[in-house]
Amino acid sequence: MHVRLFRSAVALLAASVLTLTAGCATGPSQQSHGPVFFPPSPNLPRLQYLTSFSNSADVAGSSGDSVSIVSFGKQEEQKVSRIIKPSGITTQNGKLYVTDIAGQLFVVDLPNKKMEQLKGNDGMGKLKKPVGVAVDSTGFVFVSDIERKEVLIYDNNGEYLKAIGGDLGFTPTDIAVDDENLYVLDTRKSVIRVLNPMTGSQIREIGKTDDPNQSLSLPTRMSLDDKGVFWVTNAGRGTVTSYDRDGHFLGTFGKFGDGMGQFARPKGITTDENGYVYVVDSGHQNVQIFTDKGRLLGYFGSAKLPVGGMNLPSDISISKKNLDYFQKLAEKNFELTEVIFVANQFGENKIGVYGLGKLKGVDYDAAYRKAAEEREHKAQEILKERKKQQEMQEQQNKKDATARL
Repeated sequence: MHVRLFRSAVALLAASVLTLTAGCATGPSQQSHGPVFFPPSPNLPRLQYLTSFSNSADVAGSSGDSVSIVSFGKQEEQKVSRIIKPSGITTQNGKLYVTDIAGQLFVVDLPNKKMEQLKGNDGMGKLKKPVGVAVDSTGFVFVSDIERKEVLIYDNNGEYLKAIGGDLGFTPTDIAVDDENLYVLDTRKSVIRVLNPMTGSQIREIGKTDDPNQSLSLPTRMSLDDKGVFWVTNAGRGTVTSYDRDGHFLGTFGKFGDGMGQFARPKGITTDENGYVYVVDSGHQNVQIFTDKGRLLGYFGSAKLPVGGMNLPSDISISKKNLDYFQKLAEKNFELTEVIFVANQFGENKIGVYGLGKLKGVDYDAAYRKAAEEREHKAQEILKERKKQQEMQEQQNKKDATARL
């Protein structure tokens, strides 16, 4: 994907109204509506809404209050697990991890039609109000709990190991992890705390500088990209701020407002392998896409859409795993390159699934060059007409002045 692919889409998308066939998705493998694209026709599509799910019956492709499973060769019924109010979401090794502030963490495997509750969520490992989740390269799960004021750690089988950070007095709203450290976003102190994941001891803090404009301000969510850059949304200033792993300030963009590239309530944030930054706005109820320099490329979602919209979105995650499975949910001529998951805290569709891609056999570069040329030609025609009108007005003004003499 290239930056210029979005050029005409940004302007057109802002003024377009999406006309859709009413309906809703009944599960990840079923769709009862026509294709929903962003930006809408007649623009070339870059994203397609694929499906959504809210419970284990949706994932399994069944209905009702129970799901049929096979256990020891016998048909059994299992109670449906429901996502009540999702907060954090991340992907690892083809699985989706969703925190529910009702006290659960769900592990979802869409291709295999499985949605399970975290095994270790009991006893000492019982979650109270989990909000952030991160999974390391070995499959260990880290969950930030703002009621326990701790980070709980589970092994790659979902079994509880330990909790850390209880002695730090923080408000852990989000977390990230790499091969060395655990990073905890502390909203109350407006910093990122860098912890030793084994001992829980604090190593340093990121996000507080002598310049308030380079410091965090009521941070809500963060993401650590594959280049070691932290991207943080700030509810205090309506901005996105970035730092390197050593805490050096890299840049900021955005402000409060209802215009393109502005935020009302920025929350979830992530990046893809192209370096694009996806920012969830729970106020505008959409996701805006930026370059790493803060230039707006486009957006998708809206509270007004009957299908493919968002309802108080809180977090976002992107994956390239299992593309063959998700391609079956897409329009056959629309080729997916990434899958985007968005958590919605209200409404019937708690997890929305979108595909980033393009139409097969279409030269997007050529199409956008042509669109740019047409815009430039139209702009020149408008300028010529304005100049002609100004010259005519000047001539009239001269005639009027001569007549008065």
